[in-house]
Amino acid sequence: MRQVKVQSRTGVRATKKRSSKIAPGKRRNVSAMSTFGRRKERPAGPFAIWFDNLREGNFGTRPFAFGALALIMGVIVYGILIGGHAQAAVDAAGRQANRVLALSGFSIQNVTVTGRAQTRKDDLLEAVGVGRGDPIFGFDTEAARQRIEQLGWVRSATVTRLLPDTIRIEVSEREPFALWQRGGALSIIDAQGQPIADEGVQDFAHLPFIVGFGAPREAPALLNLMRAEQPQLLQRVRAFVRVSDRRWNLRLENGVDVNLPETGVGKALSDLAAYDTKHKVLSRDIVSIDLRLPDRVSVKLTEDAAASRGIATEAKIKNGVVRPGDAARGGNT
Repeated sequence: MRQVKVQSRTGVRATKKRSSKIAPGKRRNVSAMSTFGRRKERPAGPFAIWFDNLREGNFGTRPFAFGALALIMGVIVYGILIGGHAQAAVDAAGRQANRVLALSGFSIQNVTVTGRAQTRKDDLLEAVGVGRGDPIFGFDTEAARQRIEQLGWVRSATVTRLLPDTIRIEVSEREPFALWQRGGALSIIDAQGQPIADEGVQDFAHLPFIVGFGAPREAPALLNLMRAEQPQLLQRVRAFVRVSDRRWNLRLENGVDVNLPETGVGKALSDLAAYDTKHKVLSRDIVSIDLRLPDRVSVKLTEDAAASRGIATEAKIKNGVVRPGDAARGGNT
C-alpha cells in the first residue's frame, strides 16, 4: 500500500494511504497492458486497398492515368531510339567533351610519318583528314588507316595517338615490279600483279615491260623463271607480250620476236639459249623465232636476208623452218 502525503490547510502534512486493486504478491496483467494504445489490426496498404476496390468494381482514374503516362513515355523513347536522336545526342555530348579536352591541351599539333617513299605527302595528309588544333580524342584512327590504305602505293598502314598532341603514321609501301600496258594506258604494278599508280611511270622505265590483258597475273612466274635460269636472255628482252591470255611472246631489244609455247616454257627457253650459243641465231637478220613446236625451231627471215640468200618465194620467207644443225650447213637461217 502506497502512502501519499497531503498538506492540510494548517500547514501540517498528513499521510494518506492509496489502496491498490492488485493483491500483494501478484503481477499485473501483462497482456492487457501490452495492447494498451495499439490498434487491433494493421491498416491496409495501397496495393491492398486498390485490390479491394478492383474486386468491388470501384475503379479509380489514377491507375489509368499512370498507364497512359507510361505508354506515352514509351512511345517517346522508342521514337528517339529509332530516329537515331539518342546516338546524335551522345555524339554531340562527345564532341563537346572533346572540345573541352582540346582546350585543355589535348589537340592535334603534329603528324609524324615513317616509311613513306613514293606516296605523295599531299595525298597522305588528305587521307588522314586532320587539321592542327583538332581534338585528339575525336580523331578516328581506324577510319584514317582505312583511307590511307586506299592509296595506290600503300600496302599497309598503322595510325596511333601519342598524347597529348601527336598522330603517328607508319606506312609500308608496295615494291614496283613492272610496267603494264593495256590498250593505250600504262601502269606500275607490284609483284602480285596489282596496279599501283598510273602517274610517274617515266621514272620506272628500267622495269620489265609487259603488254596485254592478263599479263600482270602471269608475268611474275615467267620473270622469276628467267631470272633463275636464263638471266642473260632476260637482259635482252625489251617487252613481254601476253597473247590471248594463253602464252607469251618475247620482244628482244633488236626487234626479234620469240614465240613461246603455252606449256614447257622452261625447256623452250633452255633450247633457245643453247641454240643461240651455238649458232648466234638471235643476232642474225630474222624477224621472229618460233618455239611452239617441241621438235623444231622455226625462223622467219627479214626480206633483205631472204633476198640475199636467194629464197625464191614469199611463202618460204614466212615459213622458213630450221632444224637444229641446219644453220651449220648454211641453210635458210
